[in-house]
Amino acid sequence: MKSSPLFATTARVLLAGAFAMLAGFAFAADRVELTDGSVILGKLLSAEGGKFRVETAFAGTISIAQDKIKSFTTDEAVNVGLAAGSTVLGKVVATDSGLVVVAADGQMNATTPKVVAVWRAGADSPETRAAKEVAEKAKRKWKYEAALAINGRTGGSEKFAGNLGFKATLESSQDKLIFNLAAEKSQDNGVETANRQLAGVDYSSFFSANDVWYARTSIEKDTINQLDLRSSTAFGIGHKLIKKELQDLEVRVGFSYVYENYANGTKFDSPGLDLAVIHSYQFKNGKLFNLVAYTPAFKEFTNYRVHHETTYEIPLTASLWKLKTGIMNNYTSMPQPGVRRLDTLYFTSLILNWE
Repeated sequence: MKSSPLFATTARVLLAGAFAMLAGFAFAADRVELTDGSVILGKLLSAEGGKFRVETAFAGTISIAQDKIKSFTTDEAVNVGLAAGSTVLGKVVATDSGLVVVAADGQMNATTPKVVAVWRAGADSPETRAAKEVAEKAKRKWKYEAALAINGRTGGSEKFAGNLGFKATLESSQDKLIFNLAAEKSQDNGVETANRQLAGVDYSSFFSANDVWYARTSIEKDTINQLDLRSSTAFGIGHKLIKKELQDLEVRVGFSYVYENYANGTKFDSPGLDLAVIHSYQFKNGKLFNLVAYTPAFKEFTNYRVHHETTYEIPLTASLWKLKTGIMNNYTSMPQPGVRRLDTLYFTSLILNWE
């Protein structure tokens, strides 16, 4: 069966158009020639850190080591940065002797190994992007937490225990400021077994990659332990033994000053040491926090306090809520008469956090 002249003509036109489209696509594409002789056509997105990123039609975006690239050309003007520090916006053309960047007001000769960066017109350079990332990390952001824990029993016995807490944190990649408020109260068959209030501020700032200086102050009142007022202030330096995305371990060494006023009229004040170990680890489904602090007084070195805290936070269904459970120990070597040296608190709190 013979085809009609009209059909043959139409087929030739369609085929010619298809070939023209393919040829146009190939012509428009950037071209990367490798040292093994193979050629990759696509869109050169960027080059930095010894890697070229090319968007291809057959494999998506691929990364090519620069030492595997013999030469490259671009169909559009791109920014080309050279090792000497100069930058030119223009089309890149491959020649026998290397590369030529053809700009609006001239051209620049180069070789592939001397190219340290390529980025599209209108996009940020690697230096600008890095500076923006540093500036973003350096921005201070407020985060807030409100904690509540209430337990009670009525019937055969009457019991009540309640804990309230609030924390505000202003943090950047370079420093951290924390405000803390806490209150604890409990009764057992009408007898008060806990009545404590605490407020504190802690500030730390990096002066090198792994070293910080810190300052903190707090005031505390504890009716059960006959403490009308304890004021504690400390400053010193800290060193990050571990500083990773998921884990942080810091040791602190500094000096402190403690003032205490008790219900029976006893007063005590003295400078002293401030030693602490702070550790945190971010698990997939929670965060572990540990703190051990030792503060001996210079006036009576046998008069010291040890504070220990271990908590575990579990995110709940919504990002605003989490559950915190833990234990807190406070040991006083020289307590007031009738007061135990060790005070232990177990707690589970529901926490609302927001920014």
